[in-house]
Amino acid sequence: MTFAVVASALAAWLSPAAWQGALAWDRAGIRHWEIWRLWTGHLVHFSAVHLAWNLVVIAAAGIWIECAVFRGGRWLFALAPPCIGIALLAGDPRLDVYGGLSGLATACVVFACVSELSGGGALKALWWSVLAAIAAKIGWEFFSGSSLFAHFDGASVRPVPLSHLAGACVAAAFAIGASRKRR
Repeated sequence: MTFAVVASALAAWLSPAAWQGALAWDRAGIRHWEIWRLWTGHLVHFSAVHLAWNLVVIAAAGIWIECAVFRGGRWLFALAPPCIGIALLAGDPRLDVYGGLSGLATACVVFACVSELSGGGALKALWWSVLAAIAAKIGWEFFSGSSLFAHFDGASVRPVPLSHLAGACVAAAFAIGASRKRR
């Protein structure tokens, strides 16, 4: 799944602008039943730095999830993107176009940390620290209105911390649900 997501994001980046426009999360398109945009919008990126940061995090966290064989990890890849997209529809009415894997990348990191915590390993302080850092990052982005890592060329592009918050919430729910099924 991780390879498929990374390869798809790279293919979207290399595709013509018209294709990127057809793939991007677009409020008007989704309202006109272009439902695929809830998944494909996460593959579109607005700068090389935006793409690079997202690919690094999604690759590392995705490989972590798949190598650890956390229950529910593949469902996360399939269902977190539309959940994030729906949260954006409901929670950010000023947002017309969105793109990027950062919401799913956040979901993967949170899912892995919560899964590790539910496993009862010895590194609980580490996983709690990572979760605290993610919460602080999301809070800073909401407060400052700017991205902590990726920078965008062009005034029409803004960070969307709601995608990170939605990804974190979806991931926590998936991981907690999967850990309860194990018991």
